[in-house]
Amino acid sequence: MNSAPFPELFQEATSGVVPYELLSRISEETSTPAPEIVDALSIYVARAYADGKLSFEEGDRVMNAIFSASVSEKFWADYDRTVPPTMLAVYQAFDAGEYFHEGDDMCTHPEVKYTRPLIEKLLAERSRDAQPIAAADGYAGR
Repeated sequence: MNSAPFPELFQEATSGVVPYELLSRISEETSTPAPEIVDALSIYVARAYADGKLSFEEGDRVMNAIFSASVSEKFWADYDRTVPPTMLAVYQAFDAGEYFHEGDDMCTHPEVKYTRPLIEKLLAERSRDAQPIAAADGYAGR
């Protein structure tokens, strides 16, 4: 598995907190809008979880941190109350695995029943919808 995009941000997120100032600085330094950064990092988390490189707990902690930064007043002020869609989908997949849902018995593992299938579906949809990337030589590749 490739290393995380925006490693400094990912490392901070593993602590459970992403200061908006850090996200904003990385956005400025890379000329990448913060919503694109959190979407890219969220896809990395989803793939790492699906590949067994991140545990549910690690992925959940990172996504909770990213979500909190993405719905902060400063983020919303800078990005017109935008909620990055991929980040939200990955966050909701992990959130669904945090608790027992109505109708679940005590033998149900919320992570297995909810998070895994949602992450698999999200990654499958992204793979199916992925557009070929034009290489420097002009040929399309993936």
